[in-house]
Amino acid sequence: MNEPVLMKCGHTANAEYDDGKPCCLICSPKREAYEVVDEKPNLTGRKAKCTDCGEIVDSNWNLPFFEYCPDKEYDRFYSGCWGWD
Repeated sequence: MNEPVLMKCGHTANAEYDDGKPCCLICSPKREAYEVVDEKPNLTGRKAKCTDCGEIVDSNWNLPFFEYCPDKEYDRFYSGCWGWD
């Protein structure tokens, strides 16, 4: 499995566009959704909170729909609490 790519919008890449480059479908068509961060920050000690149910876990680039939020108490992700359909 490839290492997740962080986009300048704050999300890990969750899609690819026509030429196979990573992008963020959530933030598209904003330019930041198509720009990769040069160096990912260290997540040690950070927590992520599910945007729907509020579950709190250790931040991890592999969390579903992960969004790095450096200016907030928690990063964001989706735990699957409402299903995946």
